[in-house]
Amino acid sequence: MNKEKLMKLLRPSGRAVLITDLIAIPLTVISLSMLAPAHPVSLAAYILSSYALVITVINFKTLMTRLKALLKGDELAVVRRTKAFLRRYKFTRMYLESRDFRAEVGLYMSLAINMFYAVFKGVTGAIYRSPWLWSMGVYYLFLGGIRFFLMRGVRKKLGTESSRELKLHEYKTYRLCGCMMMILNLAVGGMAIQMIWQNKANEFSKVTVIISATYTFYCFILSVYNVVTFRKSSAILSAAKDLALTGAVMSMYSLKTSMLHTFSSGNDEHFRRIMNSVTGGFVIAIVLGIATYMIINGTRKIESFRGEE
Repeated sequence: MNKEKLMKLLRPSGRAVLITDLIAIPLTVISLSMLAPAHPVSLAAYILSSYALVITVINFKTLMTRLKALLKGDELAVVRRTKAFLRRYKFTRMYLESRDFRAEVGLYMSLAINMFYAVFKGVTGAIYRSPWLWSMGVYYLFLGGIRFFLMRGVRKKLGTESSRELKLHEYKTYRLCGCMMMILNLAVGGMAIQMIWQNKANEFSKVTVIISATYTFYCFILSVYNVVTFRKSSAILSAAKDLALTGAVMSMYSLKTSMLHTFSSGNDEHFRRIMNSVTGGFVIAIVLGIATYMIINGTRKIESFRGEE
């Protein structure tokens, strides 16, 4: 295969990428939940999903640029009609026109999804009598608590009149969020040590793994979107961005653990222990780094504002 043909395979049109993803995702879900791993349809699904993931990652920036242009422009009739309808009402008009308001709405949505996932982990932990799932439920409950704290910070910010008081309030909230994430990191470390020490391979249902994978992809898409969209926004929205990134990393660790428990055999305990140790240390380091940066950066900003008095 020459270079030109390879580039056509790796960089197809946006429509081809979308069609491939729409076929690969349900086919993979059906294969995981209903078919044997060696079934021809399952093998085809795994190959297609791998290809779909590769071309989606390679063409992600182009796809997002095109999608953003379609949503902001008037090229599509359905977009024009939807915008005209949304502009009739105050809050939907604010959602279209204010980036910060969209971020606040996203914070509320993230909290709702976060709390649902915490309940899901707690219920599945009770069903499978898994301390790991119970611990994950508590983790996501605490993560939801930090998001609720940020929501309160946003609401309080709206009532602040002075620009200087607003900035000071934002950076105090930003720093306190970093402190809370530092406490959250202790919980992550405790769960990682639990998995490494016990090294148990509890069998979870494939539906549980699929829901976990769906939440993981949601977290990563949200964190990438936040990094790109709100990199120059307020300190509170920056904290929300960092929190989303932390949740995405932890969700990946949870998904890896669930997949190892569900699809591994009983003879690979040494491999599971190594994977839990490496990925657990990686997650702890990332969360610790983000929390430390938030605390140091927030403290510097607060001191600089106080020095201006």
